[in-house]
Amino acid sequence: MKARFFLLTLLLLPVACNRQVVETRPTIPLVREIIADRSDSRAQMLRERVSVPLSDITIIGSEFACDRLAEGFSFRDKQDNVDARVSVDGLPDYAGETFVCIEDVEPYADVLARDGAEALRQQTLLRVLAAVDTVAHISPYDMEGLSVKPTSKIVVLADPYLCEYGGFDVDTLFRSLDCRIPVFSPIEQMIDQAFELGGRWDLSVGILCAPQYDSTGIYEKIFARKAAERGSKGASCVVFGAERRDSVLYDFLNRYQAAGHAKPLDVILVDDLSVDVDLIKTELAEIVSVMNESSMTLGRLVSRNFFFLDTFETVSGQCYSFLRANNLFTHNIAKPQVTFFRPVRKPESVDGSIILIPGSYVQN
Repeated sequence: MKARFFLLTLLLLPVACNRQVVETRPTIPLVREIIADRSDSRAQMLRERVSVPLSDITIIGSEFACDRLAEGFSFRDKQDNVDARVSVDGLPDYAGETFVCIEDVEPYADVLARDGAEALRQQTLLRVLAAVDTVAHISPYDMEGLSVKPTSKIVVLADPYLCEYGGFDVDTLFRSLDCRIPVFSPIEQMIDQAFELGGRWDLSVGILCAPQYDSTGIYEKIFARKAAERGSKGASCVVFGAERRDSVLYDFLNRYQAAGHAKPLDVILVDDLSVDVDLIKTELAEIVSVMNESSMTLGRLVSRNFFFLDTFETVSGQCYSFLRANNLFTHNIAKPQVTFFRPVRKPESVDGSIILIPGSYVQN
């Protein structure tokens, strides 16, 4: 997640002439509470914290997204582990690293519909705080926190709802306390990269998402915000869910055309971890080939410099670059490890506080 626009201040601080600096966008009460109390344990945990090598990479999201991303990270072998050049060397790029998945079962769209935006914003922040914390619990009834875990050196928000509804609050809190642990959002990173690679103010973007996000409007909301930040008023975005596992690009472009769109797409962002990006690249070659009739129809719906970006390649490359640039790899020659936690409401909590319990916990 790229740093969002930071506000002048979070607290309404009086100045000499009794005027106050007012926020241009309010954050949630929990952020205000943590910042206002210097003795708050959460503030103390975050203040001036930096990433350290012997920490985890934490992925927060649905079970499916966390599992797929963790698996992809574990087997990624695209760069030489010595000099980082693009080369398969037989050793996983993330050798020696531990990936922690904080997995939610309930869709975030359901949380938003039932409890509202502020509840989802707080839920996102609480999960990020749990990722940085070293306390873990052995069951939903463990009040003390009888287990421990490493802190995080990177946090990944693997769901567009977490990015849109909680990213601002996380960023505000971290900046206020000078916490320099990066929090990455793949969809935001892909949109930023699309603008940078496309080099156009009127970029035409397609987003291929998982079917459950189709028609929710969440991707359009994120894209509109990111385009506005860049002043790209002419940029456009169309979103379709991946309804099939074969002929995915053909299906996307047919739906694009059937919806009345004719402007050539400059890029498609693939935010569905079940889609094989190599296969849709093969489809693209077929569609634009002058040996096929499709070049006269669907081929006209992609620009000459069209390209793809996909979630896994984007976030895994971003994490790799950050760890490499800051010498934060463990440098252990060992298989990457993956551990799972499930966030549950803290016993007897009335403020929505959560605890992390092992993903393997089974109710007796």
